[in-house]
Amino acid sequence: MEPSGISGGRKTANGSRGLRDAGVIQAAQPDRSGIAGRFTALLRRNRTPLVQALRVTIACAITYSIVLLFNLPQGFWAIVTVLIVMQGNVGATLGAATDRLVATVAGAIVGGITILVLPHRPLEIGIGLVVVVAVTSFVAARVPRLRVAGLTATIVILTRTSDIPVTVFVVERILEITLGGVVGVLASRFVLPAKSRKLLLARLHAVLDAMIETLRSQAEALEQGKGAAAVEASVSLRKSLTEAEALLGDVERERSMLLAKSGVSEAVVRTLWRIRNDMAHLNRLIEQPLAPGEVAALGYRAAEVLRAECLYAERCGDAMETARSVDRSQDDEAIAAFDAVFGTFSRSAAVQSLPFDEVGRLFGLAFALRKMRQDFHDLADRIDEGAAKT
Repeated sequence: MEPSGISGGRKTANGSRGLRDAGVIQAAQPDRSGIAGRFTALLRRNRTPLVQALRVTIACAITYSIVLLFNLPQGFWAIVTVLIVMQGNVGATLGAATDRLVATVAGAIVGGITILVLPHRPLEIGIGLVVVVAVTSFVAARVPRLRVAGLTATIVILTRTSDIPVTVFVVERILEITLGGVVGVLASRFVLPAKSRKLLLARLHAVLDAMIETLRSQAEALEQGKGAAAVEASVSLRKSLTEAEALLGDVERERSMLLAKSGVSEAVVRTLWRIRNDMAHLNRLIEQPLAPGEVAALGYRAAEVLRAECLYAERCGDAMETARSVDRSQDDEAIAAFDAVFGTFSRSAAVQSLPFDEVGRLFGLAFALRKMRQDFHDLADRIDEGAAKT
């Protein structure tokens, strides 16, 4: 009979070996949960381009099927049009398709007239081509939506054969491009559609979030007697507002085609620009920290005003999302409290000892806070107007 210590040692050794073997087996197997998680994260990060690729692929497949079904002679025009006009949202696709159709009609007519007027010989065709390119390029520089008119006219001039009547050739080109535009718009509308209004609301929420972050940073600077620095946030805010402006035209196109409801007007974006300018002005005023006495007298109340604006910006975002009026309860209490302490401070003996520039900065601070409060009120009014139309 073996000593218990030896027996226990063997069990321990066997147990350890078993654990090591299990570890080897476990290590040899792929971490399926980790791979799946990374793949899911990759899909999530690339959802927008993947959805757009799916839309374009389906639209091209449908267009190609129609080309085969009706035996269109140069159906590639329709497929190329799909690739050109399909954008990231319905409104942008509708705008691109409209511009493409207008430019195509203009270019096809110009090309058709050129073929009719000139003899079908290389020299005359070359001269006509040069003239058409010059004229259409000049027009496209003045009217950007006609930038593909020259391309269409050139293709009509160079690809038309003598056995096809000019009018038939031109009409076929217009119909094929119209087909591509219609399929592109329908695919954008019904294949996992990205509505411009939804994208605009998301962009405006990003603007308000950036404003809230900046306002909180400025409030902390005022409370702690530190200099404010919000240059990066200001640049990000400008970028988001520019992107929001670019979406306004797409939203209007969707609304005009009854593809979207109204509710977000360009006045909202203009007001947000004003608030952004108010914040930039305020940041310049507090780049240099306030003196300890100024922080005690005004800094804390000014910080409360900025935090109240943060809450107001959140309520504005919620109102836009739900198409309701902005909650205005207790929205002026902080600015009223600041005005009270600023009135007392401005009449105190402490102000008399301050340099002229410093007094001007403090009065500028009071003005900037009141101006921002007024512009936030205007923002709420514009949001309320949109909610009333919904």
